[in-house]
Amino acid sequence: MQVQRQILEVTRREVTIELPASFVNHQVEIIALTVDEERPVRRRPHPDIAGKVTIRGDIFSSAPESDWDVPR
Repeated sequence: MQVQRQILEVTRREVTIELPASFVNHQVEIIALTVDEERPVRRRPHPDIAGKVTIRGDIFSSAPESDWDVPR
C-alpha cells in the first residue's frame, strides 16, 4: 500500500490533487477530513495497571545512550 498525505487549504467545494505515477492503473480511496487545531491527547494507562508501576533507580543509565532514539 502506498500513501500520499496532503493538507490543503480549502477555498471552494472542489479540490484537485495530483497523484504519483505509481497510482496509475490502481484503485485509490480518497478520504477527506477536516483538520482542526491539533490538541495534545492526554494518554491514560489502562485502569488495570494504573498506579501499579514503581520506577526504582535511574532508568536512563540502564542502557547505553546510543540505544535511546531521542534527538539531542
